[in-house]
Parts: sequence; structure tokens; C-alpha cells
Amino acid sequence: MALIPNAKTNRFVWHFATDVAAWYLLPAAFMVIYIRGFAFPRGALVPHLAVVTLPFASLILTRLAIARWVSNSGFSIWLAAALSSLSLAAMTFYYGLVIGGLKSWGGVISWNVISTYATQAPALLRALGFAPMTAATVAITTFAVLLSSSRLYLRRFDWTRRAVHPLSATALALLLLAGCGILGALMYQFSTQPWTKELEPVSLTLFQEPSSGVDLEGHMLDRLTAATLDRREDEARATYMPAPPGERRNLVLIVIDAQRPDHMGVYGYARDTTPGLSSLALTHPMRKVEFVHSSCPDTACGMLSLSSSKFPRQFSFRPFTLHQVMRRNGYRVDMILSGDHSHFYSLKSFYGEVDSFYDGAQAKGYFMNDDQLVLDRLAAMPAWDGTPGMLQLHLMSTHILSKHDEADARFTPAATYVLRGSNSDIGSASIHDERAINYYDNGVLKSDRTVQSVLDRLGAKGYLKNTLVVITADHGESLGEHGLFVHANSVREEVLRIPLLMISYGYEPERPLLPRAAPAQVDIAPTILAELGLPVPRTWAGRALQGPPETDFVYFEGHGNFGLIDRRDPAHTWKYWVHARTGAEYAFDLSTDPGETRNELNEASIERRRTPWRLQVLSGTSLAL
Repeated sequence: MALIPNAKTNRFVWHFATDVAAWYLLPAAFMVIYIRGFAFPRGALVPHLAVVTLPFASLILTRLAIARWVSNSGFSIWLAAALSSLSLAAMTFYYGLVIGGLKSWGGVISWNVISTYATQAPALLRALGFAPMTAATVAITTFAVLLSSSRLYLRRFDWTRRAVHPLSATALALLLLAGCGILGALMYQFSTQPWTKELEPVSLTLFQEPSSGVDLEGHMLDRLTAATLDRREDEARATYMPAPPGERRNLVLIVIDAQRPDHMGVYGYARDTTPGLSSLALTHPMRKVEFVHSSCPDTACGMLSLSSSKFPRQFSFRPFTLHQVMRRNGYRVDMILSGDHSHFYSLKSFYGEVDSFYDGAQAKGYFMNDDQLVLDRLAAMPAWDGTPGMLQLHLMSTHILSKHDEADARFTPAATYVLRGSNSDIGSASIHDERAINYYDNGVLKSDRTVQSVLDRLGAKGYLKNTLVVITADHGESLGEHGLFVHANSVREEVLRIPLLMISYGYEPERPLLPRAAPAQVDIAPTILAELGLPVPRTWAGRALQGPPETDFVYFEGHGNFGLIDRRDPAHTWKYWVHARTGAEYAFDLSTDPGETRNELNEASIERRRTPWRLQVLSGTSLAL
């Protein structure tokens, strides 16, 4: 008879251990992908397992209460199964979002982004290429299968009813109360001391400002270094002398997300994807800058590099931005932006104070990535009153998550390639996907129509009488080159090359743009100020294209790669980068191999260049201000 209690005890322990194993199987599998697939530190594993213990403990306490106070055993099993299924579904969904964010823009998704896009789920699903009703049907069916499986599992392995059977209601209530108290204390400790230094994913999602630094779409802003740079920026602000009073030209800065110059007709692309800009070039002075490089292959870094004229390792929390310079010179600064700049890595906070700010997160009744919100906002603007102004617009027509109108598609067949992103281009052959190219080119065509509508509206309101219009991008886009799609997944030319068009309305440019090997994104803001006759802050890294470059190197980074473009040799523009995790190095002569097909790092002809390149990248010589 003594064996019976032991058998029951063994079965109880076995069933509880099965519960534990079933719960931690998914987090363990996710962390393998997180660490090995995306190069996060192994030190994130134990903290994450500790974090997922909190919902597991909450679920266990709830199941114990159900087993004791829900008398109908059949209903109690269904209820426990529903709670377990919801917990597993939420965890699976979260892991999918984290992996999607890492593949799409190289950073762990933040809670602000999740909550913002959750309110626009149908439009987002359509942008991803899924019909909302189909997605809902799949989700409901999947949950039904998960619920049924959980019920079958609990019917066989549930141990909670046996656990509460020997306890009185009072004893169990005290036990649950103590458990809730301990759980509450642990949750409070996690909220005050999250594992952000260890790069634990839930901590990064919920707490985007760790004490040591901030993750800006995969680019870490070290608070100690940033504090020093902030002091320099504050000094530059305090000592900045505006231009003397006089006539001021207006500025219209249009940033088109993920726009590639080699897919624009105005840059010589075989398809006429920019008929509006091509026509504009015949009627207005248009300067077209070739070979411009962004600082990184993602939006947050690209926009900060553009607005603050800084390379990534020069970023700080209080940059002296183009917007602030314009206001110091008497300009009214307005921003109308498609996309979410308020919550996506808090881009809004980096721009600085402006006179009006409107983005997709504030636009009610629109999909946040729909450029129609920009046009409608412009339509509501009053006529120009003579006050010099800077108007910055952000367009998402070319972005993979924009609102694409199939009825307006000129190039067919076309299909989204959003789920075809890759994490590595090492040894990958290029993929020619006509449907993906058509899809992208349709976006470029739509962005051209949007730009024309923007200029028509501004012209009708009097804003273009004496105005500089600048059209550029935050980064490029991969369309199968090197086996990659979308962006934020490499530092290849297709994701770094951006357009730069400068169009004069009502005046003839006084200073020409001088030829320069590999103009940089950081050069755009100084070039704008030089065109407008305004002083450039002394801390800016870029140099106006109206003058000599003054620097030999252009720097870039992204997705664990850190590199430079060496423009010292007029006959050869070299591109070099190193992958921080693997130590692999790459060197390409962009003058003869713009498609980056031949890694010439080990060629004897460039042996003497390798050491200086390594020193430049590793020491951060470019950061000396």
C-alpha cells in the first residue's frame, strides 16, 4: 500500500515537469534564433527565461484557483485550456514581431510601435500582402486548434485539481495571496531593473531607454559618449551666429523612404518611373547629384544622420539639427510626415523643436503609411504669408509597408516581397524577381505622382516663389541583389545609395555643386545651408557640395557591419567594411565593380590600404570634432 502514494506523487511530479517543459520549449527555441541568428549575447538567455517565468507563474496561480472554485471539471478544463492557449498565442505572436523587426530594421520592436500598428492591423495586413478576412480566418482556426490541443493535454496531464484537493479553501486562498504578493514584487523589480544591459528582448521592448544607452534601430547610443557630444552640441548652439537679416529663400525638403536612384527615370533608369520629375527638369534648374551614400540602411539612423549631419557614432541625444538652425535664422519650420515618427524609435524627439509637427501616428482615419495624409494636410495649409519657411515632408510610397494601389499599377505582374528578407548576403547569388521589381517600381511611380501633387499644392499657395526644393531618401532598398530583399540587412550599395535632387524655383543657383567622389548623407544639410546663404554649425561632420570635401572617408554602418568609403584615389573609389561578430572583411572597387561582385581584400594591390582602413574603422577617427 505504501507504493500507491509514491506512484501518485511520481505522476504528480511528472505532470508538473511536463507543464514546465511545455511552457519553456518555445522561449528556448526563440532564444536560439535570437542569439545565433541575430548575434545577441548569450547573457540574454537566462534573463529571458526568468522574464517568461512571470506569466507562467501567473497562469499557474490562476489554474489553481480554477481547479478549486470551478466545480464543473469539464468547464474548468476548458477555461484553463483557453487561458493557456491565449498565453501561448500571445508569446508566439510577440516572438514573431521581434524576429520580424530584427529582419526588417535590425532592432527589437518597441511597445510603442506594437500599440500603434495594432490599431491599424487591417491596413498593415494589406500592406504585407494578406487579406484581413483571410488572416482573421487563419488566426481563429489556429487558435481553435491550439485550444483543442491544450484541452486534450490538460485532460491527461493536468495536476492542479490533485494539488488543491488536500487544501481547505482558506489555506489555498492564503497560498494564492502569498503567491500573488511574491509575483507582484518580482514584476515591480523587473519594471525598475529590467535586463536592458543584457539585451533581453522583453526588456528592450518595454524599456527603450536603458541607463547605459539607447538602441536606435540597431545602432546603440552610448549615454556616456553621448553626454560628451551633447555638451559640444550645446556649445555649438550657444555660439552659433545666424546670418544677417535679409531676404530668405524657402526650403522644401522631401524625403522618400527607401528610394533608389537607379530605379528613377530622372537618373537614367530604363523605365519612366519619374515622368513628373523628368518634366520638371526641363522647366526648372535641377541639379542631380550622383553616388550619394546614406550613413546606414535604416530609417532612424538615416533620418538622424540627415538632420544632424552626423555619422552614426557621432549621434547624441541633443543634436543641433537642420530644423533648429533654420529656426535660429528666422524660419518657420513645419513637418508633415507619412509614417510613424512619434513612436518609431522616438524620431520626433531627435528633430528638436519645430513650429508644427504632423505624422501618421496623429492622422486619424488614415493608414499611417498612406501619403494621402500628407496631401490632405497640405491642402489645409493657409496661403504663404511671406514668412520664410522650411517644410519637411516624408513620403512612404516606395516603402514596402506603404499603401499600394493595385488599380494604379503600371508594371505587372507585381507582388510584395516583404517576407523575403534575409539576414546574410555572404556568398549569396543575386535573385532576379520581376514581380518584386515591378512592385517596387510601381511605388516609385506613385512617389513621383505624390511629389508632383505636393509641388502643385505648394505652388498654388504661393510657397514656391523663391524656394529650394530638395528631394532625397533615408536609405535604399534590396531587390534581390546578393540574395537580399527589403533593407536594414546589409551595407551593400543597393541599400546605401540614395538620390539627391536640388530644384530651384524663382532663382538661379549662384554656386555650382562641385564634383565629389561619394557624396555623403551628412553633406546634404550643409549643402542646403550653403545654397540658402546660412552659416553651418561647427560640429557638423558634413561639408557643403559647393566646396571641396575636406575629408578622405565616408563612414557607414548597419546590421553588425562597420565600414568606410575611401575617396583619396581619384581613379578608384574603394569601399571597405568589417563584420563585427565574425571579423570577416570586404573590399570593393566601386569605380570598376559597382555591383560589389569581387571581394578584392586579399589582392596585393591593396595590401597597403588594409591597415589604414582597419584603423579608421576601429578607432573612429571620423568622430574627432
